[in-house]
Amino acid sequence: MTAACEQHRPGPGARQAARLGGRIPSIDTRRLQLRGPRIYDFRSYADILCSDRAEHVGGPLSRAEAWSAFTQYSAQWLLHGHGLWTIDAQTMPSAGFVLLGFEYDDPEVELGIFLTAGAEGQGYAQEACEAARDYAFDTLDWDSVVSYLAEENTRGCKLMERLGAARDDIAEGELADGTQIWRHVKGAC
Repeated sequence: MTAACEQHRPGPGARQAARLGGRIPSIDTRRLQLRGPRIYDFRSYADILCSDRAEHVGGPLSRAEAWSAFTQYSAQWLLHGHGLWTIDAQTMPSAGFVLLGFEYDDPEVELGIFLTAGAEGQGYAQEACEAARDYAFDTLDWDSVVSYLAEENTRGCKLMERLGAARDDIAEGELADGTQIWRHVKGAC
């Protein structure tokens, strides 16, 4: 069942939302566009987070929990100037999501990625993460950003290695919950 909050509601509010969303920076890569999330992107987001694809990020989530995360990451654009981007591939709209975002208890901003099943295996995760990471370094002028990974997320760990990130033992020790913290450092990637 689709909740009322998930539905597009035409009218002045929808036009205002479109204007606000248009202010979120878009990033074009060789094969992708990272753009601000829109209401219709939630279906893909929920498909990812409400399935076994979310096993390494505390899922599968309920649809309400997925909605909460989607709106939280989208709102971070208003609160922090960074947040969730929708990944549009050349032939696949809403192929996934990349973020520079916080969960409530995160000590640092996270570079995170969620892809649909159809978008995997094509290099989109690396391309999107590189674009978001470069935005953090070049536009936001950050020196580093982290990615939080569950130890059993071997595909995610391999992606971090390809991105040039390195495990941060000190940050992992401070967090002390078994989460791997992969640090991306400006100038080292």
